[in-house]
Amino acid sequence: MYQVLLTGGPGTGYGIARSAGLARANAYSALEGLVTKGAARVETGRPRRYRPEAPATLVARISTDHGQALDRLTRELDTISVPGTPTLVEVESGRAVLQLLTHEIARAARSVALFAPADAYPLLAPALRRPFSAGLPLALCATGPVDLGFAPVEVVADADQRWPGMPIIAVVDDASGLVAARQGDD
Repeated sequence: MYQVLLTGGPGTGYGIARSAGLARANAYSALEGLVTKGAARVETGRPRRYRPEAPATLVARISTDHGQALDRLTRELDTISVPGTPTLVEVESGRAVLQLLTHEIARAARSVALFAPADAYPLLAPALRRPFSAGLPLALCATGPVDLGFAPVEVVADADQRWPGMPIIAVVDDASGLVAARQGDD
């Protein structure tokens, strides 16, 4: 339904139902679901016209909601006392690696050490500001020049070319670590 709304533009429930080939009741139900989830909005006036939210806005809202849910879950899990054990988790998505890095860096309590591609730093800058502002030690290295504007980033000119892809290494609070490689744009 969201795709029909995007491609067909804003419209009434009747018009959108015709475009989607759905019964009006089903179309109205789907449209109200999109409105409830923030993927569409209703314009004032009669008849009611539905307008899609921009895809970038929708992705930002979903990312924010998931980030808040992860923060709540983390706070709740932190209240449960469980002995620390070494754990290995395999992450296959570049977005998941970025989200994990952002989350761990923002929660740092003692230190952050990071080696990442230069183009990752602008995305990680908001998370890096928190430990920097708290006065935590930051050891930041990149594969090319980076100007964060608040913390120095050392350039490692000759990263070992035998590493499979562009290396990403992070150690937060000497307790959690991430080792990854980026192939191309992934």
